[in-house]
Amino acid sequence: MTHRISVALALAALVGTGGLLRAAATASGAGQITPSKGRAELMHEQFRSVTGALDSIIRGNLQGAKNEARLVAHFPDPAGLPPGAAPYLLAMRTSAGRAAGAADLPAAASATAEMLATCGDCHRAVGTMPAHPAPPEATIGGVIGHMIAHQAAMDLLVQGLTTPSTSLWNQGADALVAAPLGKSQLPSDARVSGEIMKSERHVHELAARARQAEDTPSRVAVYSELVQSCATCHGVNRKGYGPAYR
Repeated sequence: MTHRISVALALAALVGTGGLLRAAATASGAGQITPSKGRAELMHEQFRSVTGALDSIIRGNLQGAKNEARLVAHFPDPAGLPPGAAPYLLAMRTSAGRAAGAADLPAAASATAEMLATCGDCHRAVGTMPAHPAPPEATIGGVIGHMIAHQAAMDLLVQGLTTPSTSLWNQGADALVAAPLGKSQLPSDARVSGEIMKSERHVHELAARARQAEDTPSRVAVYSELVQSCATCHGVNRKGYGPAYR
């Protein structure tokens, strides 16, 4: 399952990550943001790199995630942001640097999830809320349809982090609690099927935890585990959706 986020989320890349900044996100004085086409285009490119890192992590491709994070760390400062947004720019680079230097997928996943969460913190601070389209519904069944449903649910979780929106987050968590795959739908190889079923059960367990997560740090933690679980499952089919996938 690749993680493709709609370009309508480009504005969600306003900046940032860092747990210590969450308290500041609720404070007044960050200022209000004025729309800018140039800044939106820059945010689009930055967010594309953040989601590119997510795609790589989900495929189990650590080096790909590090390469994308390195791009994020070197984006220029967007023009016209309120003064109160400056700490988020620094935090974005710090978190992107952590992802770029990550020694393993869990570290890269954690840093990337933090980037998404503080996008939401910054949006709250500057008083803006990006609009999101509804994820497409799967029109086919079987394993592919199930994975498309997982992808749509993960997109909703990202929207919940970056808007920020508890409603969107809960919709994503609920969507992950879908009917599990049946063994008859899986490859005949017992080892492969067993690994897929194990990952599938873990996703459903994490979905339940996501539904109970009421604060940003808890949501970051469970989202990070979810993308790692995706990577584990995709690693079973390394040519299809693993590190070699293009």
